[in-house]
Amino acid sequence: MYLSRIAINKQLRKSRQALAFPQMMHAAVMGSFPPGLTDGAEEGKLRVLWRIDYIGEQIWLYVLSKIKPDFKHIVEQFGWQDSEQLWETKEYNDFLDRLATGQKWHFRLHANPVHTVAGNILPHVTAEHQKKWLMGKAAKNGFAFDHIEIDGESYDTFDIVSRDIIKFRKLPADKTYVTLTVVTFEGTLVIEDADILRKALCLGIGRAKAYGCGLLTLAKQK
Repeated sequence: MYLSRIAINKQLRKSRQALAFPQMMHAAVMGSFPPGLTDGAEEGKLRVLWRIDYIGEQIWLYVLSKIKPDFKHIVEQFGWQDSEQLWETKEYNDFLDRLATGQKWHFRLHANPVHTVAGNILPHVTAEHQKKWLMGKAAKNGFAFDHIEIDGESYDTFDIVSRDIIKFRKLPADKTYVTLTVVTFEGTLVIEDADILRKALCLGIGRAKAYGCGLLTLAKQK
């Protein structure tokens, strides 16, 4: 597995268009690999995950994949062509192998929290229900959250850093709109089952992976 990141130049018109139409960014990401990379059309079988992170004034595209990508076309369309380092790609398997039960990591996840009611898939719209959704996903994906005590009150070690309802056409010329509830979670998790968590890191969590949701990343605690 490989984890890559590319700086996106938001001053470019094509960049702004791709950020507004996630299907365009998805197509650009998938164009970085040979055909047939995925194991199937089902979301749970996707082997390429991606996410857009807004960190201060900088915009980053993160991509997790089975094989090394070639992002030349993404840099040409959306990036900084004059940069000394056009993109970064790191081998991911060594990191996965170091994960162990009991470790604590800082995490970030951009997700599409939904639930099923009478056979219909509906979004969670309140922050409370969105956080409960993640706690339920944690239990199934090999991690959990601690609690901290402040002035006698108990708090989770994660929070929502952004939440939005986005509506977009799959492509600019399409008449059909897609509406998604998207949430970015960040905080500290505790590994309960390293093998299950490795699978979650590689396959993603939740729905809407083609639209930039589901990629869970870990980093050393701040």
